[in-house]
Amino acid sequence: MMVRILAIAAALLYLLAGDALGPLAPMVKAAPVSVLAVLVFRAGPQRERRLIAFGLLIAAMADAIIEFSFLGGLGTFLIAHLFYIAAFSWVEPRGRVLRLLPVAVWAAIALPILVGHAGPLRIPVLVYGLVIFCMIWRAAAATLSLGWNKGTLGLAGAILFGLSDTLIGYSRFVEPVPGARVLILVAYWLGQALIAAAFLRAR
Repeated sequence: MMVRILAIAAALLYLLAGDALGPLAPMVKAAPVSVLAVLVFRAGPQRERRLIAFGLLIAAMADAIIEFSFLGGLGTFLIAHLFYIAAFSWVEPRGRVLRLLPVAVWAAIALPILVGHAGPLRIPVLVYGLVIFCMIWRAAAATLSLGWNKGTLGLAGAILFGLSDTLIGYSRFVEPVPGARVLILVAYWLGQALIAAAFLRAR
C-alpha cells in the first residue's frame, strides 16, 4: 500500500510542481513507473511478468532521460515497448491478424501526419510509431489468452500509452494542444498502471 501511495504522490507532485522541482524533476517523474516495476517484479517469476517488469523499469528510465534528450528518451521508450511486445507475444504467440486491423487504421491516420511534420526526426518518429502500434496490436492479440479481465486491462493500458504518445507527437510537431501536458501524463501513467495490473496476478 505504501509504495502505491508513493507512486500517486510522486505523480501528483510532478503534475503540480513540474519544472519548479529543478534537478529533482526527472527523478520525481520516473518514480510512479519505477514503483509499478517493483510491484510487478515482486508478483512472481513468470517470464511474461519479468518482461513487463523490465519494460516498466526501462520506461521509468526513459521518463528521466527524455527530460534531457527527446531523441534519447524516444529510443529508451522504444526498448521498453519491445519488452512489452515480447511479453504479450509470449502470452499469445499467434498473429491474430484481425485484431491488427483497427490498430492499422489508427497508424495509417496518425503516422503520416506526425512523420510529415517531424522534420529531421521523421525516421526515428516513424520507427517508434511502428513499434508502439505493434505493441498495441500484440496487447489486442493477447486479450483472451490473458483472461478477459486482465486482457482488457492490458489492452486499455496499451491504447492509453499509444494515445499519450500520439498526443506528444501532435503537440510537438504539428500544433500545440491546450492542456496537452496534463492529458499526456495522465494517459501515460494510467496506461502503464493498467499494463502492470494485467500482469500482477498469475493467469
